[in-house]
Amino acid sequence: MNFIKGIIEEMKLTTWPTRKQSVRDFFQVIEYTVFFLVFIMIFDWISKNGITTAVNHLLPLFK
Repeated sequence: MNFIKGIIEEMKLTTWPTRKQSVRDFFQVIEYTVFFLVFIMIFDWISKNGITTAVNHLLPLFK
């Protein structure tokens, strides 16, 4: 029973964000997600094209 009382006391000490803070945090998460999505897409594109170019240049050497 002490465990449950402790949980209730801790929940009373919890401060919840306001609506304004929640909306701001939501949009920050969206911004970070879009940033890393674009970063990963660019890195993937560079990697793919670099490997393809390297293979195309090296392939004639092995024929």
